[in-house]
Amino acid sequence: MGYDILSKVIELTDSTDALEKRLKDVANLLAHAFAFDQCAVYLSDQDKHVLTLAVAVGSKRGCQEEYKENEGLPGLAIKKGSPIFATQSKPPNETWQGILDKGTNGFKTVVCYPIKDDWLHGVLYLKNKEKKAVTLKEKKLLSVIVLQLATAIKNYQCIINLRDINTKMKDMQDRLVNAEKLLALGEMAASLAHEIKNPLVSIGGFAKRLSQQMNLDSPHMSYVDRIVKEVSRLEKLMDGIVHFSKDESYVFLSEDINIIIEEAVAFFEDDFKRNGIAVVKELSLHVPKIDVDRQHLKLVFNNLMTNAIQAMEKGGTLTIQTYQEGSWIVTEIHDTGGGIDPNIISNIFNPFYTTKETGTGLGLAITHSIITNHKGIIEVNNNIGVGVTFVIKLPLSDKEGRILKAS
Repeated sequence: MGYDILSKVIELTDSTDALEKRLKDVANLLAHAFAFDQCAVYLSDQDKHVLTLAVAVGSKRGCQEEYKENEGLPGLAIKKGSPIFATQSKPPNETWQGILDKGTNGFKTVVCYPIKDDWLHGVLYLKNKEKKAVTLKEKKLLSVIVLQLATAIKNYQCIINLRDINTKMKDMQDRLVNAEKLLALGEMAASLAHEIKNPLVSIGGFAKRLSQQMNLDSPHMSYVDRIVKEVSRLEKLMDGIVHFSKDESYVFLSEDINIIIEEAVAFFEDDFKRNGIAVVKELSLHVPKIDVDRQHLKLVFNNLMTNAIQAMEKGGTLTIQTYQEGSWIVTEIHDTGGGIDPNIISNIFNPFYTTKETGTGLGLAITHSIITNHKGIIEVNNNIGVGVTFVIKLPLSDKEGRILKAS
């Protein structure tokens, strides 16, 4: 019997199912094989020092959702580092041989095993409404089963940790790739800016002179106007390229991010009214000041608000929030412009990528560059059919008056 049960436990814990499913299958097996009315598995939260109920089978009576690591019979088992076997004729209300444990209410037999190897992983808690003995053979078998549970839980946690590390490494790789793109763009811009800008200014200037000298009803007037508009678009593009190629300094001073946002909103006030956009500001009054370059950060908000206005040409709501989250000051800018096509969202921070006829494809690339130079993070949450939320996380100030060069 013992070998069959252990083999089944090994089979269940080594499956590819989710951990909760594996633990529940094992708990069902143990409750049936050892004739217990209730079998519960609690997992340890090392940071909070609590045991949280993962699964419970059989009778739900008296099954607590959580224990502190020094609470009840699970806490006693952890303290002793060995299992607790307790029986008595009359089931108590909340105490068991002097130990306060609401989970024992209504049970005459309890068995509590710490699930541990080098670390505490949790507790196996078995209960019975009637008084029953646990044989020495059963105790030894349960000890081996608990070790198998510890191995399964540890392996699962290792897999989760590896997945988290892999996700972080992929994110870092994506950032490095983007940084390389920006570096290549800067090198290219440095060599092309001078060659392009001078003739561009001449073309624009002569086109404007022709426009002034021609009659409005001239059949060639539309061509000249087109030249002027295209030159203007190219000049905007050149300004964006120059922003990347310039070796400009960032002057970091302690600033109130709410004030910078208020200034950006005020700048677009007429545009909001003209497009029927309602602005909702949920700015936390308790966010501390942070070290930022005021002008560069204002450019970030200008770019994001420009995009929001273009996305809500027929009206909508722009919601701006600020709050503190751990060591970050977070700004969320949410529009109701319908969201971004999932097929293009991975490219929105790439230089020169745009779906707009008059766009340069540099607004969000510049925004990403500025946030990166602030050692911050920018994320986009896309809700198709509803809108998009840009989330900017900037670190809390460490000192004032830093002057760093953009990398």
